[in-house]
Amino acid sequence: MGDVPDRTEPGIDSAEQKTSLFGTRTEREEIRSLVEKERALRDVANLIARAGADVDVIAVIVREASRQVRGLPVTLAQFVGPRQLLVLASPDGPAAAGTRIVFEADTLPDRVIRTGRPFRVDDYRTQPDAEMAARFGIVAGVAAPIVVEGRTWGMFFVSSAAGPLPPETENLLAAFAQLVTASFDSIEARSQLRAVAEHDAAMRSIQHDADGGALTDVATRLVEYAAKLGGIEHATLTAIGGVEVAAANPVLSMTDSSIRPTQTVTFPVTAQQERVGAFTVETTLPALPSQTTQHLTDLSDVAGRIILAITNRQHLSELIDEHASLRRIAELAAHRAPRARPLDDILAVICRAASEQLGGQEVTLLQFESADTIVAVATHGGPVPTGVRVVHPPGSLSDRVARTKKAVRVDDFDALPSAEIVRRYGIRAGVGVPVFIDDRLWGAFVSTSQIAPLPADTEQRLEGFAQLTWAAIANAEAREILRRLADEQAALRHVAELVARESPLPTVFRAVVKEAARVLDASSAEVVRGHVGGSGGARVVAEVRLQPAAGVHHAEAPILVNGESWGTLAVDSDSPSRIDGRDRLKPFADLMAAAIANAEHRAGLTQSRVRVIAAADEARRRLQRDVHDGAQQRLVHTILLLKLARDSAAAGGDVSELLADALAHAEEANRQLRDIVRGILPAALSRNGLAAGIESLAAETPIPVHLTLVIPRLPPALETTAYFTVAEAITNAVKHAQATQVSVSCALSGNAEELVLTIEDDGKGGADPSRGTGLTGLRDRIEASCGTIEVVSPAQRGTRIVARIPLDASDRR
Repeated sequence: MGDVPDRTEPGIDSAEQKTSLFGTRTEREEIRSLVEKERALRDVANLIARAGADVDVIAVIVREASRQVRGLPVTLAQFVGPRQLLVLASPDGPAAAGTRIVFEADTLPDRVIRTGRPFRVDDYRTQPDAEMAARFGIVAGVAAPIVVEGRTWGMFFVSSAAGPLPPETENLLAAFAQLVTASFDSIEARSQLRAVAEHDAAMRSIQHDADGGALTDVATRLVEYAAKLGGIEHATLTAIGGVEVAAANPVLSMTDSSIRPTQTVTFPVTAQQERVGAFTVETTLPALPSQTTQHLTDLSDVAGRIILAITNRQHLSELIDEHASLRRIAELAAHRAPRARPLDDILAVICRAASEQLGGQEVTLLQFESADTIVAVATHGGPVPTGVRVVHPPGSLSDRVARTKKAVRVDDFDALPSAEIVRRYGIRAGVGVPVFIDDRLWGAFVSTSQIAPLPADTEQRLEGFAQLTWAAIANAEAREILRRLADEQAALRHVAELVARESPLPTVFRAVVKEAARVLDASSAEVVRGHVGGSGGARVVAEVRLQPAAGVHHAEAPILVNGESWGTLAVDSDSPSRIDGRDRLKPFADLMAAAIANAEHRAGLTQSRVRVIAAADEARRRLQRDVHDGAQQRLVHTILLLKLARDSAAAGGDVSELLADALAHAEEANRQLRDIVRGILPAALSRNGLAAGIESLAAETPIPVHLTLVIPRLPPALETTAYFTVAEAITNAVKHAQATQVSVSCALSGNAEELVLTIEDDGKGGADPSRGTGLTGLRDRIEASCGTIEVVSPAQRGTRIVARIPLDASDRR
């Protein structure tokens, strides 16, 4: 083996060697600083992974970045339009969150978005935006891009009021930018959930304030909320009755004076299919953000219901004022009791007031349940008790009101086909006027007499009470719509929280069917996997049955996962009005799709890790087997032969043959060990880089391999991943695809951020990673390096594999 040489170099004492070994104090401080920054990045990454939907992850990242640059203000902004930035977080920075900034050409943000690289400004006095910088006390600054899916999505910006920033600032901001990029999906999902929660809270608050509030006050609340939505400069709400209110975005917009809103967007406000107003918003963006559009759509829907409820309530009050004698109705409106008292009580009060105004005549409110059936829903002094259903014959008073939709008078019931029915109740004469709800005949207000015909003005006076009845019922229906909307939003929030917490799919499924059935007042709900008649059939994975349904009405919404149909969410009811279309089911189906996609992604990651571990274990077993069965056996033979030669030499015998055999075994063992080492990591790869490794691989392949290699030396881990990716792809082409030739191309991407590998063969094609053709291992290897792989393999037309591996893959891992 030889002696171990003395590693102490002459002329260097031990103190100098310690300095050389551990570095100077400055170097140690730099190392400590790097360790602290790496720890900070790791802590923030862990927080992002663990944070709930209520945590403002972006603000956490910005605060930590500020701490790493010695407390200097850090801003995170998003590019939202041509030369426009939206500040998302800036705890101590010059611009508040929500600020929109229009920047000029050749400024710091302009250079960042054009080049996708970090930039610094050491003296803002020489910059085009020097005036704005001076206004906020900025002397110098550094910006680093945040790249998402290949485009510059936003940037980090740190500013200084004292002088140029340290030289390592760009690298530090770039590291935090990469952290945002790596966690973008998680951050964006949490931001969306938080935005939904905040939007729901605002809607609940506005709806709460609308109960009893004036239309102008509620409209002001609505338009002020609309003006605060992302991308909006100014908002206006017009409503029936001449109401018009406007509001501007209260957050400062740092724009050039020449900048004006590029477009005006109008969102109609409707209620019960009638236009009752409109939201008009102005924006400087090419298009409103999708979330803003959705929130404005929701806001328009809620505004329509609120405006209808308020105007109905106002109309009711006006009618009450016109009929000052209706004291009980006026008292009812003054106490704002409709929410506390059932509709039946209100209708009873109206009937009592109508009876008083008609001199104590019998008054009954009838509802048309079907073509020939009526039910008494309220009465005062009337002969027909509340809740009684009567089948009215053709030609009767109620039948004539239903057919003509006009007021009808009968001075003597003895001449009508219904004489026998009304005689049972002691009725001699009567007047009926129709009650309409949204141009739909709902019922009839009927006054009867057991003595003589009713006064001539009875029809006119009853029509006023019919209008009061319309207002009361419409107001109650509007409140029911708002209550139903609130229940629906609460149910969706409950399911969304389960999805955000990554609850098991059965738990999410059970919650969805339960909430959907409750919100839609359905008799049953179920989640069905697959489709009837499909290749795999259909099966119910979750269901709830609240009550048996007689005449079943059915509605369903598809569950789409990654653009493909996974199954359906279906509900059944005995009334079509309860399950009014699939639109109310869609939000539940979308949440289920998100939960399923998340679960499939987690399962895929778990399976990939299991396959990687299994492959590593198998490689170790194969290495042990190869060494034991090959080189080790040869070395054992060599030792035995050498011992025999030693004993023979001691006895004076001829040992040349024994030594020759021992040498042959030793050389064979050496050859086998070289083969094993080359299988672990080829010498050409480790010594001369990826290009040399692939060339040696091609030389050993039994079919022609055409190479196009335009690559420099790369990090060892990246070269190893790329080499074995090419090796496995060539092996698949030879063993499975029966190819006669292979072409391999290796080059850096246009922005020099990725290594692009392209392997093509002329084999039989039809490769499918799910069938274990060797492509599964390729995919695991690439995805473990944060890369992507695309396989195109049509039958009988060869296979094309394109793998992209980021150059900073080792850092990402």
